[in-house]
Amino acid sequence: MIVSRATVADLDAILALEESGFDRSRWSRTAWLAEIEADDRCVLVDRDAEEKVVAVATFSAVADTADLLRVVVAPEHRGEGLARELVRAGIQWAQAFGATRLLLEVEETNDAARRLYDSTGFRPIARRDNYYGAGRHALVCALDLEPQSIPSPEEIEIETEVAGV
Repeated sequence: MIVSRATVADLDAILALEESGFDRSRWSRTAWLAEIEADDRCVLVDRDAEEKVVAVATFSAVADTADLLRVVVAPEHRGEGLARELVRAGIQWAQAFGATRLLLEVEETNDAARRLYDSTGFRPIARRDNYYGAGRHALVCALDLEPQSIPSPEEIEIETEVAGV
């Protein structure tokens, strides 16, 4: 699988994933387009060998806090670790952005998503009653991050020389 930044050309594929992933509270074309085009967002897609988009995740960041806003994996690819791959890539993006904390909301009854987030180090910090509708509660989870410094051009040249490139 290949993780890359989403482009406007991926929008139809992302909307198809959205249809397959959510019965309620689907994001619209306008919402996804805004995610792809925003400067403070990182929309990542995972592609299969035929370049088909099979998973998507979107992250935002403001100052030292980033948010994981959405993860959707095609039903036929669930359980293959694609969501974990996208979350890890998003964590790296948030660190490079300078975030020291990554937050998310997850439906309390979404056991698969909760296992994913638990396994990547997220911990519940709050509960939001009726967040997804009547009787559908959210857990707010957080992951503390160590910001990564962006290498200077000199450091990149040194790494390139060492690698023999």
